[in-house]
Amino acid sequence: MTRIVDAPAVAVFAYLADPANHRDLDTSGMIRGAAEPRPITAAGQVFVMNMRNPIKGDHQVENHVIAFEPGRVLGWAPAEPGRPPAGHTYTWTLLPAGEHRTAVTQTHDWSAFTHADMLAHLPVVNEDQLQASLDKLARHFGDRLG
Repeated sequence: MTRIVDAPAVAVFAYLADPANHRDLDTSGMIRGAAEPRPITAAGQVFVMNMRNPIKGDHQVENHVIAFEPGRVLGWAPAEPGRPPAGHTYTWTLLPAGEHRTAVTQTHDWSAFTHADMLAHLPVVNEDQLQASLDKLARHFGDRLG
């Protein structure tokens, strides 16, 4: 899903690189907040989110940063604490669309998901929710129409 956001890519990236903002973009109802208030600064970093869902109740997810190109790409692979990523990823790709606008694409890829017992619950976030998340991002930067 892609959406034009009325902000430069550097500003959009900075907002997305702060896990404290992820709850504001959540359309699944699962994100409760960042466990630690610190920004994402590099690939290989792990940031922890407090979550809640009907299957696991309150729990934490470790997000392994798999893509980090400032102003361009930010992506992570969720994992249960202390375990390797489960094989699904969330990626935000930013492309300048004018002096102060950015085309933002959000992708949830679960094609390499390894937890067979959880396959029936995928996708975790559907296309409508991805679009709604992009609309929330656009509204954060002042777009009243989305």
